[in-house]
Amino acid sequence: MTQEDGPLWRAPGSRPHPPADQRPADQPDDPRAAPHPGPTGERPGSWAAPGGSGTQPPYGPPGGPPAHGGWGPPGGGPPDHGGWGPPGGYGAPHAGPPLPPRPGAVPLRPLTVGDIFNGAFSYIRANPRATLGLSLVVMAIAAIPSALGYGSLTSDLTALQEQVSGQTTVAPEELFPFSTTTSVSLALSGLVSFAATTILSGLLAAVVGFAVLGRRVTLGEAVRTVRGRIGAVLGLGLITVALSTLWTLLFFAVLVGGLLLTAVEPVSGVISILLGLVLVAVLGVWVYVKLAMAMPAVVLERVGPFRAMGRSWRLVRRSWWRLFGILLLAQLIASVVAQLLVVPFSLVSAVTLVVAETAAWVPVVNAAAVYVGTVLSSAVTSPFIAGATTLLYIDLRMRREAFDLQLRGAAAAGEAVGIDVYRTDGPPVAPPPGTTA
Repeated sequence: MTQEDGPLWRAPGSRPHPPADQRPADQPDDPRAAPHPGPTGERPGSWAAPGGSGTQPPYGPPGGPPAHGGWGPPGGGPPDHGGWGPPGGYGAPHAGPPLPPRPGAVPLRPLTVGDIFNGAFSYIRANPRATLGLSLVVMAIAAIPSALGYGSLTSDLTALQEQVSGQTTVAPEELFPFSTTTSVSLALSGLVSFAATTILSGLLAAVVGFAVLGRRVTLGEAVRTVRGRIGAVLGLGLITVALSTLWTLLFFAVLVGGLLLTAVEPVSGVISILLGLVLVAVLGVWVYVKLAMAMPAVVLERVGPFRAMGRSWRLVRRSWWRLFGILLLAQLIASVVAQLLVVPFSLVSAVTLVVAETAAWVPVVNAAAVYVGTVLSSAVTSPFIAGATTLLYIDLRMRREAFDLQLRGAAAAGEAVGIDVYRTDGPPVAPPPGTTA
């Protein structure tokens, strides 16, 4: 059947394809028509009607729009050509749920392990002055007593070696190997290091809170944010030190009790020592993880030390093993990085002791090497540990309290929303339109 014999067969609801002599002059032929007829006068790929020689307009190419008047294959071209379009229409956008926004260091949804570690690095890159710069300043001040104590200790050890070898003679009351300067410097270094590390953790928690909202903060803004919380931050640090001291005393009590029991029952004493030490260590780790979210709560929620500890205890519930694994991995990464940074300076110190053991400049070089290595390693690892811990705190709130919706509303509000969005005692920020709790 030809076009002169009668109209072509077409699918119900499709539009007819006019003959070439009835088309407007400026309308080109169908580009999908085969350029050469087949051996029977049919176009390649056409379908012949049963009992006749006519042709049916062919299917369009797979996945593309069908030829005029034909049926497109499933998932084919737009329905305005008579074909079947994909669900949602031709060229429909992403059919799945919309991706959560990511205004800052992490996406605003419950976080994976990769999200937490990537966020801990990305907030440092986005805020180098408020992270690395702040850590360098704080640790440079905190490491001064430690460096002085180590330099004085080197001098004392050199003098002790000369006394033992008989090179010098001293009075019996002067045989104590450590001078007053060494003892005071080492004791003061521990106190200063504790205060500096605690305050630095609070400052970095505030920087992470801003970074999640997509805000870059200066060093001065970070200090102003935490300035009113220094007392609560130090109070939490003192409570942590008290708990650590309690566990240390408990550790020695178990050890001494086991040794006393060993004198009477050797086997029972050894077993009691091993079981007691393991129990104390496990209990200490369990309490440490349960209270790990207290520092972010003190800074971001603006609560006191004891309320922050209770808040951390509740947030960690049913997530202890997950937090334990992530915190352990973060500590391992930080330890490896710190050792890589400290090793060159430790080698310098060791070489100077071997090459010029009694030279007067050796204590100065050792003190400088210890100082630079301590400051550099702490300045790099402290922001990472604080970032991972604070992001874990925010992740727990998103999982427990649907806090991601509130953060989306805060991020959508822009620069007007500050760190107070993390508080639990104020009016919540409205979530963006189209979201539900």
